[in-house]
Amino acid sequence: MSIEATPPPEQLTTLRSNAIGLPGVLFQSVTTMAPAGAVAFSLGAAIPFTGGALPLAVAIALVACALVALNIGQMARYLPSAGGYFTYVTHGLGPQVGWLTGWLFTFTYILFLPLTLLVLGSVTDAFLSSTFHLSLGANGWVLYAAIFAAVAFALTFFGIKISADVGVVLGLIEIVVFAVLSVFLIVHAGSGNTAATFNPASSQQPGLGGWQGVLFGMLFAFLAFSGFESSAILGEESHDPRRIVPRAILLATVIIGVFYIFCAYAGVVGWGFSKIAAYPNDPNPWGTMAALVWGPVAFIAILAILNSALGNANAAINAGARMLFSMGRIKALPGVLGQTNRFRVPGHHPDVDPGERHHALGRVGVRPHARLRVHWRRSYRPNPARLHGNLFGGAFLLLARAPQ
Repeated sequence: MSIEATPPPEQLTTLRSNAIGLPGVLFQSVTTMAPAGAVAFSLGAAIPFTGGALPLAVAIALVACALVALNIGQMARYLPSAGGYFTYVTHGLGPQVGWLTGWLFTFTYILFLPLTLLVLGSVTDAFLSSTFHLSLGANGWVLYAAIFAAVAFALTFFGIKISADVGVVLGLIEIVVFAVLSVFLIVHAGSGNTAATFNPASSQQPGLGGWQGVLFGMLFAFLAFSGFESSAILGEESHDPRRIVPRAILLATVIIGVFYIFCAYAGVVGWGFSKIAAYPNDPNPWGTMAALVWGPVAFIAILAILNSALGNANAAINAGARMLFSMGRIKALPGVLGQTNRFRVPGHHPDVDPGERHHALGRVGVRPHARLRVHWRRSYRPNPARLHGNLFGGAFLLLARAPQ
């Protein structure tokens, strides 16, 4: 694993092409989904609705997400770009809708980071306090969160190759740990293993023959799949992106979907199918089940969750930075965002002045983002008065609808 050398000035407005292969692209999606964290927290939130039928709800969500993944893959095949949804929607529905889509998805990815840092900081503090009796006081989690933030930003600063390789390792660790834990839970369940987990009648809500609870629970299952599309933003850095990126999006969805079904089943029978109503009462059910089957080494499950959150932070920074980069280089956002640093990742390079950078941009070949830049400038001229009016109008409506 090496750090790339400083590129010549004409390359400072483009990402490093052909930098990573299928594993790196695949695990960009996998780690954005944060499978261990999703199993431990997101899927458990569905149990008050699905009850023991959680695996059924996850299986249906997998089918729906796989169909969406196929559609996204087709767009990634024809428009390989760091912009992802921003590029696709702008080409299909116009620059106004594209800008709104890019803005929403950018901040979705960006907000992944504080969420994962909250998990990393608080879980690390609780883990060290309970396991090693090491406490830094009530605000100790802030220090741990800051350390993890520094690590995540460092991983994404020195080139996509380093970030992608680390993402592969982190993703494999969390999948292996929770898969092995699930096997232990299934074996421990013994005669408690049952096919009733795939029967809608096992849900906690009897409406529609139990399907009401399954369908409500699917909403939380969909949240667990969030991020499977994020490898689309590597369309300018992947080998053969028209082939690899669509494949990575679909593979991530299917592989992690099957993993979710397996872990959901293990969680239900490991906890006890007949006692599943008590599952939501435990703030850390997978920690409890790990302690049941692994005893003194149950802390490995907690480490896997921390590993999952770090991988998620790494992937979220990659996705958010490239979305901002793709919007900045066509001036849909401030142009300073459309720059790359000396490692060819989104960032500022202090050694090149704006004039040189602008001249370098003019030498870039005709690519999807170049065509998009022309389309944007011809079709959309930002109107500050209209923008401010929309913002104030939206704020007024929110205030008017707020409870008095």
